[in-house]
Amino acid sequence: MAGRRLCLDGWKKSYRCLGLNRGTGLRENTRCNDSRGSSSWDVATKSTVKGRIAQVGITFAAAGMFLLIRPDCLQVVEAHYTKVSSPHNIQQYLDSTKVRKLQLGAGANNLKGWLNTDIIPSGDQVYLDATERFPLPDASFQYVFAEHVVEHITYEQAVGMLQECRRVMAPGAKIRLVTPNLERFLALFNKTKTEEQTKYMVEKTKWHEWPTTSDQETYILNMQLREWGHMFVYTPKMLIAALEKTGFRDVREFSAGVSGSDGFQGADAREGSRVSEINRYEAMAIEGTR
Repeated sequence: MAGRRLCLDGWKKSYRCLGLNRGTGLRENTRCNDSRGSSSWDVATKSTVKGRIAQVGITFAAAGMFLLIRPDCLQVVEAHYTKVSSPHNIQQYLDSTKVRKLQLGAGANNLKGWLNTDIIPSGDQVYLDATERFPLPDASFQYVFAEHVVEHITYEQAVGMLQECRRVMAPGAKIRLVTPNLERFLALFNKTKTEEQTKYMVEKTKWHEWPTTSDQETYILNMQLREWGHMFVYTPKMLIAALEKTGFRDVREFSAGVSGSDGFQGADAREGSRVSEINRYEAMAIEGTR
C-alpha cells in the first residue's frame, strides 16, 4: 500500500513538474522542489513526457486509420469549414464581379467567373442548399445554371428552388436547367428503334457497367429513375410549366450542349466529355428569362 501511495505521489508531482493541471491539461506556474534530489525527478519527468508523446502518436494514428476507413468524413469536415466561410466568399464575389453568374450543385464543374455552389462544397465553392432559402440578396445575378441537379429533389422542392432562383435574379436575367428527359427514355420502348437509340443503349450500359438483360429498356428506365439519388425525372412539358408557374417567361427547350444565350456557352460539364453523346440523347436543357 505504501509503495502504491509513493508511486501515486510521484506521478502527481511529476505532472506538476511539467506545469500541467491534471484536470484541465492547462499549464500552471508550479515550481518543483523535491527533497529526494533532481535525478529521480528527471526520470519521472522523462517518463511522463514519453507517455504523453506516445498518447499523441496513438491519437494521430487512430485518426489516420479512421480517415482511411471513412474518407468521406474528411469531406464533411471540409464542407463544414467551407459553410462557415461561405458568407465572406459570397460577399467578396458580389463586390468584385459585374456580370454575376450562379451555379447550383457545381460538383466537380467549377466554372471560371461563376459563384460555384454545392451542398457539399469543396475548394473555392460556397455552401448552398437548393431546397432552402438562398443566402443571396434579391436581384443580384444575371445568370443561373444547374446541370443534373433538379432531378435530385422532389417536385415541390424544385418549385421552391425556382422561386428562389427568380428572387436572386435581376430583371432580364437568364436561367438554364439541364436534366434527364423522361420522354427520351420512354422512346426506347418503341418497337422500331433508331440507330441513335440502339447506340445509346449499348453505350449507356457500358458506361455504368450494368448487366445486359433480356429487356434492357426496362432496366435502363428503372435505373435512371432510382439511382444516384434521383427523386423526380421530368418531361419537357412539366419542367417548362414549372418555370412558367414560378414567373419565368420565354421558356424554351434546347438540346444538351446548345443554348440560346452566350452567357451559358461552355457551361455544360458533360459536353465534350467521353459521355457527351450519351448526354445529348438522354438530357434536355430548359432556359427562361426573369
